[in-house]
Amino acid sequence: MEKEEFEIVVILEGMVEATGMTCQARSSYLDTEVLWGYRFTPVLSLEKGFYEVDYNNFHDIYETNTPSCSARELAASLREGQLLPHLSLLTPDVKPLPLDPLPNPVTKEEGEEEEGERGETNGSAATLGDRP
Repeated sequence: MEKEEFEIVVILEGMVEATGMTCQARSSYLDTEVLWGYRFTPVLSLEKGFYEVDYNNFHDIYETNTPSCSARELAASLREGQLLPHLSLLTPDVKPLPLDPLPNPVTKEEGEEEEGERGETNGSAATLGDRP
């Protein structure tokens, strides 16, 4: 991708609940503006049961711990044994650890009970704070 020309178009769309009007923020990023190892700062938050978008941070980014090569190059390095031996976590020989079972799994009946209790608040952002 480093040698290619491209443009990424980002569209954030929402609705003003009181009026039903659609609100849209659009932006595009050229190949020269895309930075390897960076992510966008989250702009969506839940405030008092309502989602809020901070458009002031729409273009803000922060650096992440990302390999300096692509996934394809990393896989090739693993196959060719070019990585340092202390990077054993990246080798395909590592066996995944078994997951512990959930302490109290929800039975089908309990799950159906919870669904029935939601009533008219089903899908409301206000109920998100009540969940465990």
